[in-house]
Amino acid sequence: MFGLKHFKLVKELSNIKPQINWLKFSAKKNSQNLRNKFFEEVVADSKFVQEDLKIRAMVEEMLQKEFSSEIKNIKSYDFLVDSVVNRLKKNQLKSSLPVEDIE
Repeated sequence: MFGLKHFKLVKELSNIKPQINWLKFSAKKNSQNLRNKFFEEVVADSKFVQEDLKIRAMVEEMLQKEFSSEIKNIKSYDFLVDSVVNRLKKNQLKSSLPVEDIE
């Protein structure tokens, strides 16, 4: 009697396992599709990329006017430009948001 109940339970569980696996697979696939769709939308929107390039070009031009054209030859030039761009964006974000704890 116990063996028959155990057999029925095992048989029912073995029938459920493929359904569970399919649900896991479909949920994972849906989340990957949503993630890929979101990523493509962000990347496809080149407005942000163009804006960043304009800001970077403006900062490079400003640094060259302020110091000299030789500033491009220093090792930390890219770091300097990135730091200035980051600071500008941070200040712009602070002025546009009411939140005071932006770092």
